[in-house]
Amino acid sequence: MSSLNLAGVSLHYGPEQTGLPVLQNVSLNLARGEFISVIGRSGSGKTSLLNLAGGFVAPSAGRVTVDGKPVTGPGPDRAVVFQDDALYPWRSVRDNVALPLKLRGIDAATRAEKAREWLAAVGLQDHQDKHVWQLSGGQRQRVGLARALASEPEFLLMDEPLGALDAMTRDQMHELLLSLWEESHAGALLITHSVEEAVFLSTSVIVLAPTPGRIVHREEFEFGRRYLEGEDPRALKSEPEFIDARERLLAAIYEKELVDG
Repeated sequence: MSSLNLAGVSLHYGPEQTGLPVLQNVSLNLARGEFISVIGRSGSGKTSLLNLAGGFVAPSAGRVTVDGKPVTGPGPDRAVVFQDDALYPWRSVRDNVALPLKLRGIDAATRAEKAREWLAAVGLQDHQDKHVWQLSGGQRQRVGLARALASEPEFLLMDEPLGALDAMTRDQMHELLLSLWEESHAGALLITHSVEEAVFLSTSVIVLAPTPGRIVHREEFEFGRRYLEGEDPRALKSEPEFIDARERLLAAIYEKELVDG
């Protein structure tokens, strides 16, 4: 089973002795079929962690590998979805989804079929000929997810992709995201500010503390899998176990701040 591994990773911006320490000795392993969320206060290095996993920056210390091979830059095995959907407004919805396949040299007929399949998976099969500026915010994020998954990556890396959506749309996207994760079998890494989102979606949640960013808490959950098995999401989020989990993670996030205060 493929795995994305960060082993003893540290990151400094600038010279290591005098530069700003962003992450210190962070280790995590993401396998296919896992869903890991990373939460923490501002300045804890959440986005920097995703940038390391995506190959956009190199670690100052430690190693980032996929199946034991060093990550030296972005690659088709790791698809990234940002908070800003980063779609091309002059392209149709279908062409936006098919673009990664075009860049890989896939023939036109195959990439059009793949785009149609993933647009159907996100419920936008009737919008494929529109331009992205004709879509709502939630629809645009669905296009972004379809584009990321069209190339069938091993790992799906997401940096607060739902943060700009209203609460109702965000809840709908949670359920869609879980369905897409189950269908794709990709390993998912989500950066989020929402503790409830992390608890509901994830098989594992990691809490980072800031200055420098480091892991201070890990916990495993089954709420997302239970939703996929047919349980009602509102009932799950109302369970005492869910509420207790949310409070434990909030305590882990703010523990140092409370002690310092």
